[in-house]
This record gives sequence, structure tokens and C-alpha cells, in this order.
Amino acid sequence: MNLTFAWLVLVPAFAMSQEAQPEGEKKLEWNGNLDVKYSLFHMSQSSPNYRLQFYNKDVSPYLTQYRLEPYLNAEYKTQDLGFQLRTHATYYGDRESSFDLFEAFGSYNPSFHLAIQAGKRVYSWGKGYAFNPAGFVNPAKDPENPELAQAGLLSANAEYIKSFSSDALQSFSALLVVIPGNPTINNRFGESKYTDVAVKLSFLLWDTDIDLMTYQGSLTPKEYGLDFSRNLQDNLEVHAELSVAQKAHRFVIANGMLQSEQSDVVSYLLGIRYLNEWNTTVIAEYYRNGFGLSKEEYPAYRDFLLNGLAVGTPAAIQQILTTNQTYFKSSTLMQDYLYVKISQPEPFDWLYFTPSLFSIYNLNDKSFLLSVSLNYKPATNVEFIFWPSLLVGGGATEFGDRQAQQKVELWMRIFF
Repeated sequence: MNLTFAWLVLVPAFAMSQEAQPEGEKKLEWNGNLDVKYSLFHMSQSSPNYRLQFYNKDVSPYLTQYRLEPYLNAEYKTQDLGFQLRTHATYYGDRESSFDLFEAFGSYNPSFHLAIQAGKRVYSWGKGYAFNPAGFVNPAKDPENPELAQAGLLSANAEYIKSFSSDALQSFSALLVVIPGNPTINNRFGESKYTDVAVKLSFLLWDTDIDLMTYQGSLTPKEYGLDFSRNLQDNLEVHAELSVAQKAHRFVIANGMLQSEQSDVVSYLLGIRYLNEWNTTVIAEYYRNGFGLSKEEYPAYRDFLLNGLAVGTPAAIQQILTTNQTYFKSSTLMQDYLYVKISQPEPFDWLYFTPSLFSIYNLNDKSFLLSVSLNYKPATNVEFIFWPSLLVGGGATEFGDRQAQQKVELWMRIFF
């Protein structure tokens, strides 16, 4: 915490010293926000996930959480050099806090067409809003909050961009990403043979954005993907993604044990974004998760959790928790999902107020999450969010087996 505190104090001080310089010499910009979040959870005490997490603990069905999340960003730019820094911290109390380095990378533009970057950077591959099956180098996206800031990837990349005057091909870019191996030796050294490479080729072809991607991993399956996005009308956009993981391992529970099935796994997404004359935005996406559990496989997974509870020993509980968190921690545990979001800025001329409603519907077991977000921004640098969510499903469904049945979040966000 001492290092975190010093960082949060020194960086704003340095940035303010830069602001004192003449406007023409100013090269450093900084900004950030403080999120103060209060959450109320109505826990599902019959859920296997809840019972495992709070095994042998006398816990109220109503739990609260209060936390602070400061974000601090800095950006330095010249004509051909740049540096980007994005940090995040979470503070639950004096005994529980964390600090995250989301991004820290330098960039160099040796020419108009070429850019080189190195450090830790967030990539955003794919056209989907709530899901990105072709986002091979993206941070894991939370479909319940797709716009949540995430930590980037330690890597180096080079991108070549070229524009054309042709009516068919308007632009082309090629991005090469090199990902070093994780430091597994004394937490500092990695082996060169575990270096991964990812490539994305992008085309603006007949007014259609098209990307071809691949991830060549040393310890992971070879992955190939493509996506596209096109405006059919000024107010109607369609997009899609497709990914294929070759000889990938898909994990299931069979005969009460964890088993791995190896095959080529296909995942894809189809979506639209529509804006009507009243400025209402509708986003709808269908997502097929090739790694997910089928409707027939989910009951065996649930029985696996219940069997661990029936044994009831600390070793059995820990083993089930470890297996669950290692192989079944995805926010999309099953195979087929429908995501719909509707947002309407300033309805009834209520200034600075934006309500939105979204739902994630599991097409396999008919369970779903329904959430409403009410955003009010009375001033430029202040935002309030009221965010209730309801999880609906039977006792043997994905959303019915989540730890919480309902939750309500209250945010106050201060920008600077």
C-alpha cells in the first residue's frame, strides 16, 4: 500500500507541475476518476456455488460490499513518440486492497504508415459488444459490464497502415503482436520457446470492415478468426465474428470426474446495432460458445459440485473449488446466449439522465439475467448510477445456480 499511496500522490503532483508550463510546451495530459461503489446482494443459499464458497460459515442471505476504485491515467505525446499509463486500485479496507497496472506502453512512429509499441497494452479485437470469440489477445470481457476497464497484455507490436483511393479497397493494416513467455522461473524469467505471436489483417473493403486474425501459441491451441462490420443504413449496423481453435481441449464432467475432449472448437457471434428516430439504441447479439457445456452436460457438472458438498471434508471442498475456478469460471458457462441492450438518453427531456436495460438469456436452459442501469450526470465531472439486477432460473440452470439471486449497485463516480 505504501507504493500505491506514493504513486497516487506523486503522479497528480507531477501532472500539475506540467500544467504550470506554457501551453505550447505542454506534452503531458492526465485524467482519472474515483468510483465509490456500494453493493447489496441477496444470496441464493440453495445454490451449490454459494454453499461451496461459504461452506460451514454462518452467513446472512443479505450481504453488502463497499469499495473504492481510483483510476489514474497519463498520456505523453510528441509528433512521433508517445507514452500511455493507466492504473487502477481497489480498496475494500485497510486489510484488503490491490493495485493494478492496466496499461503502460511506449510508442514510436518512424513513418506515417508505421507504428511500433512495447509494454503492457489493452487490445480490442473483434466487432462484438458483449462477447468477442475472436478477441484472442483481449482481456476477458464481462458481458454484464462490457465497458469495464480491464488489464492489458504484456507484449510488443508493430502496425502498418495504408490508405487507397480505390472504390473497392479504401484502407489496409497489418498488426503483428509478440507475447513473451510468462516468467515461470523465479517469477522473473521465461523461456524463449514459449513466445507467442498474433497477427491481425484489417481491410476496409466496399465500405465493410473486415479483419482476419490468428494466434499462434506455444502452450495453447492454434486459433484462427475473422470478423466484419457493415452499416446497412445510417442507423443500422450488422457485425459478426468467427473463431476456430485447432485441437483444443474442452472440459466437461463425466462419471463424476473432470474429463478433457480434444477437437477443433468453433465459436461465433452475430449481432446488430440499431438507432431509431427517438435516439433509442438497440444492441442484439447471438453468441455460440464452442467451449461451453451443453444442456445435457450441465446436470453432470452440477452433480459434481453437490457430490463434493456431500463428502463435506475440507480437502473435498477445496478440490471442488479449485476445479470449478480453474475450468468452469467463465461468465458464459454454457453454449448459446442471446444478449439484448436498449438505452435511451434523456427520455421525456430529462436532461443528463440515461436509462438502459439489458438481458443475457441462456438459450440452452432458459435462465436469464435482467438488469436496469439508471445513469444520472448532473455535472460534467459527476455521475450517479443505480444498477439493480435480477437472476432468474430453476434449481438446475446456470443463472439459477449463481451465488446471488438479486443484486443492487450504487455508484458515485467523480472525474478529474
